[in-house]
Amino acid sequence: MRPSLTSGRSALLLAAPALLIASPAFGQQDPQPMLGSPLRGLTSAELDLFYLGLDAFNTAITPEGGLGPVFNEPACGSCHNHPASGGSSVRLVTRFSIGGTDLMEDLGGPLLQDQSLDPDNCGEVIPPTADHIIQRVTPICFGAGLLEAIVDSDIVANESNGGFANLVADLSDGSAPLRPARFGWKGGLANVISFSIDAALMEMGLTNIFLPVENLPNNDPNKAFCDGVGDPEDQPDALGRTKVDRFTDFQRLLAAPPQTPRSGMTGEALFARVGCATCHTPGYVTGTAPEAAIANQAIQPYSDFLLHDMGALNDGILEGNAGQNQMQTRALWGLSVRQSFLHDGRVTGGTFFDNMSNVIQEHDGEGSASRAAFNALTAPEKQQLVDFLQSLGRVEFDYERDNDLDDFDWFFIEPFLTGPGTFFDADAPEAFCDIEQDGDFDLHDVASLQIAYTGQSPDIPSTQPVLEPQSALDLHVLSGGSKNVSVAPGGEIHYEIRGELDTAGPQGLAMFSMDLSFTGGPLGPLDEPEVLTSFTGPLGLANPAGFGGTRSGGDLLQVGGAQNSIAAAFSTDYFKGDLVLDVATRGNRAVLARGKLTAPATPGVYTVDISNVVATAVIEQAQAGDDYWRVAPVATGKLTSLNVKVVQDAPSVYCTGKTSSQGCVPILSWRGLPTLNNGGDNFVLRLENAVPDSFSLVVWGGAPDNQPFQGGTLCVGGGLNPTVSIKTQGDAGCSGLYRSQY
Repeated sequence: MRPSLTSGRSALLLAAPALLIASPAFGQQDPQPMLGSPLRGLTSAELDLFYLGLDAFNTAITPEGGLGPVFNEPACGSCHNHPASGGSSVRLVTRFSIGGTDLMEDLGGPLLQDQSLDPDNCGEVIPPTADHIIQRVTPICFGAGLLEAIVDSDIVANESNGGFANLVADLSDGSAPLRPARFGWKGGLANVISFSIDAALMEMGLTNIFLPVENLPNNDPNKAFCDGVGDPEDQPDALGRTKVDRFTDFQRLLAAPPQTPRSGMTGEALFARVGCATCHTPGYVTGTAPEAAIANQAIQPYSDFLLHDMGALNDGILEGNAGQNQMQTRALWGLSVRQSFLHDGRVTGGTFFDNMSNVIQEHDGEGSASRAAFNALTAPEKQQLVDFLQSLGRVEFDYERDNDLDDFDWFFIEPFLTGPGTFFDADAPEAFCDIEQDGDFDLHDVASLQIAYTGQSPDIPSTQPVLEPQSALDLHVLSGGSKNVSVAPGGEIHYEIRGELDTAGPQGLAMFSMDLSFTGGPLGPLDEPEVLTSFTGPLGLANPAGFGGTRSGGDLLQVGGAQNSIAAAFSTDYFKGDLVLDVATRGNRAVLARGKLTAPATPGVYTVDISNVVATAVIEQAQAGDDYWRVAPVATGKLTSLNVKVVQDAPSVYCTGKTSSQGCVPILSWRGLPTLNNGGDNFVLRLENAVPDSFSLVVWGGAPDNQPFQGGTLCVGGGLNPTVSIKTQGDAGCSGLYRSQY
């Protein structure tokens, strides 16, 4: 029922399925659904309805199944397909009338069905007496269930700004009260099932229990022979749902189009200033609905859903309560991916700026004041307003604007990686990569990129299944293997961040990022931490994606790293390769980062805390022919802080280690307080990053020194005290480790 996620496809996939779950790990970093995706937060049963509906939406109805005898297309998806199922297209349908007021229903009007099962004997034509012929373009269905759930009174309240709500009947329930219309160019349909009922018969010739009378060619009773299937043709399937039900399920559960950047563009303020937002009302909160994913949701469709007199911008047809000059305000969400614009598709073929400028110039009647205000803007302001319009429907990280993510997108956006900080605003070209909208493209955003990337189905690239976090990440800040460290005023503190997933399912971290903050008083300067070498390279993605850390005002803002598997077939200049599995898996508390900082000069108790954790974990290893490792989001687990006790008699490190002939830079740390007679308060000495399986000497003194010594530096003076001979553990590289308690 749902698309498979195990087959490979020729595209770069960084990692992780899309989700919108209020887990401690993500929150506002969740990527927006791509066009054609299901709503976030659907239950498993609701997802089944979505995918079964998607299949019905795209499956052509056969003549035996009720197609025809006259129709426009055999499947919903034949028209609603750009850039994904449920979208628009350049397909036009024709409407005819006499003078726009006589809809010629006795001759099959006003909609022309331009295809037939038997064109020679059962085709439909425009009657020669018709003198008003217009065309309408295919609208989008994205977010239809959310539009249906807008509170009726909120639409009626928009009448205070002009226009009026078109109150129409529910085609599925004749006893239901009239409701303000949401759908149709003239606002003729109030809910999604009415849209499905109407389109099934009028566009495909499929009779149903709500509209059971067949459309005969030009309404000619002598051509009843053209229809060989008994009515109503739309019968329940094995699960008790009709095709109309399936069409409705799919459309109601379709996610709303994304908006990228989500807010803050200068052009949106200009959009309001020139009066566009008066009719294209930005936001609503939906009311009650059977699905939690639809109820009480904040949405931004940019429409008041009212009928307005548009002057010359009309189709000249009388339709129900809508006069010849009146058109319903179109919802603008998804605008940037449409191929043609206005009700008849008359604006098309130019650049997006040219198309939008032409659309605005076509606005007349109640839209003429906004047109004049737009024309009065400066050239840069016009560009800013159109840039905002182009954000409506744009997918995050989608450089190519083709509603998928692949290696071409990564090729262009990889140079945008900045690390944490403030580098650009919502108007900048890079802003579509900044999901947090905090002025950077950092590791938190990379997590969202991973989620969006492997959330794509290889069978239906625009759809993204939902996965909950598979595990939680426990994190600890330690020094010398302990969560407590004592240090002299101004002394150096070596710390490390260790992490472990709390369940056995994931095969290891794919990326992690976190903030460190200092409480209890300001700690001194710190060096950018070293990210675990085996995590970011050589097989994974090295810096700049593994930023390491960034220092600001004594606080370490961000620590993290990301692995990557890039199938950049057109370039060999980018990192690619297998991910390092087993990083921080259950039972394997991995060192994710190391660093050092300077203790305050004032004695006291301080802490180093972890916050704002974002992580993903590998849940499906790439197989032959695959070009990505599938990962899932990770929730935040247990967090342990480092307690720093600054005391006058604690030891200090007077200088850093030198690089040995084997390329190792040893790090010395401790916890507890020593005494000169080797007693002390649970004093533990730790040596790491040293040459493995080798002997060393520990030398201590009472004062700093900085004298050359055997090719290195003698860091202590004031008389050398007795030395301790130690032997490091480890078996390769710089894995040498020594830990001893005095």
